[in-house]
Amino acid sequence: MNKLPTFGLGIIGLGYIGKIHAQACRSIPLCFATPQALGEIRAVLRSHQDGDEALIVSLGSPIVTTNMDMFLDQSIDVVDVCSPNSLHEEQVLKAAEAGKHIYCEKPLGRNLAEVQRMARAAEKAGIQTHSAFVLRYLPAIVQMKNLIEAGAIGEPFHFRGVMYHGSYLDANRPMSWRLRLADSGGGVWLDLGAHMVDLCRYLLGEVDTVQASMRTFISHRPIKAGGTETADVEVDDWCVCQLEMMNGASGSLEVSRVAAGTGEDTKLEVYGSKGALRFEVSKPETTSFFDQNKKQWVQGQMCNSLTVHGRSLEKIWPGGKFSQGMMVNTHMASLYDFFLNIAEGKPSMLSFSEGLINQAVLETAIESHRSNGKKLSVAQYLNASVAGS
Repeated sequence: MNKLPTFGLGIIGLGYIGKIHAQACRSIPLCFATPQALGEIRAVLRSHQDGDEALIVSLGSPIVTTNMDMFLDQSIDVVDVCSPNSLHEEQVLKAAEAGKHIYCEKPLGRNLAEVQRMARAAEKAGIQTHSAFVLRYLPAIVQMKNLIEAGAIGEPFHFRGVMYHGSYLDANRPMSWRLRLADSGGGVWLDLGAHMVDLCRYLLGEVDTVQASMRTFISHRPIKAGGTETADVEVDDWCVCQLEMMNGASGSLEVSRVAAGTGEDTKLEVYGSKGALRFEVSKPETTSFFDQNKKQWVQGQMCNSLTVHGRSLEKIWPGGKFSQGMMVNTHMASLYDFFLNIAEGKPSMLSFSEGLINQAVLETAIESHRSNGKKLSVAQYLNASVAGS
């Protein structure tokens, strides 16, 4: 029996998303009868030593530490960054210097300059990197990609995407790092918009120009839960961004964290010369296709063989009986894909270089908002940033 490649995983941050990543890692052998690579959680770096004791035991009792050097000294091959945005750069640079492969949550950094330094450090160290733009792995999105590339909708004309959350609608919800510019780098556009921009680039190619408008509807929040002292909210609650793509398609993305009546509502529609495609997150495994010739909508899996980043989706996406829910499924597919890339010696299609372009689109939109909605070229903004770095 050949021994499977098993990668020691070190997780930085064990909040909500860190727990999702941990569950994704340990779900691989549960969901696949013959996995081609495994991850083993061997270390956790967090801001406090105590808490989540039962979870830690269930993860195989990895080392838990608050010390970065001790964390990196463990037998880990991959560092999984799930910490607040302000910590990403420092942690990534140290992990790269230690020669560890890096899997990092989005957005990669607070700004383009940070992500540029992260990408350069990874390249210098010769390590593999992967950005957690996990929505690319949804079967519905992969179907959309395959259908567009097959010419099913003809020439893409226009699109519309939304991602609505209601998590910050309560004005009494206290301040957190996500609402401070120095800690987060931005608000809902950087947080949720990162996913939507990545989906547009994945399906339709590169972004040419952007125009954006942002608002902060709840401008003050309690510093502590139940307290009367408040602080200014320094980031956006809502954003709408108009994008013109290099292929000529035009569309809008709207994101909000103050949308009443929503949980995690994400939708994307693409309209072309021969048909249309619709995706909504409540149906993550199927897309809707309108065939202009037949004048009818069809819903379901319309491609017999789905591939993502050159890999068969069925190899990294669990069957229905082993589904862990959309959040874990997407993160598991993404993390498993990264493990396989490392094992095969293939570069990730979601490397930091890819994340850098995503960050440039996000930041160009922020600059557009600051310029009263002026249309700005992403390439020009990126080139100017590179020249000034």
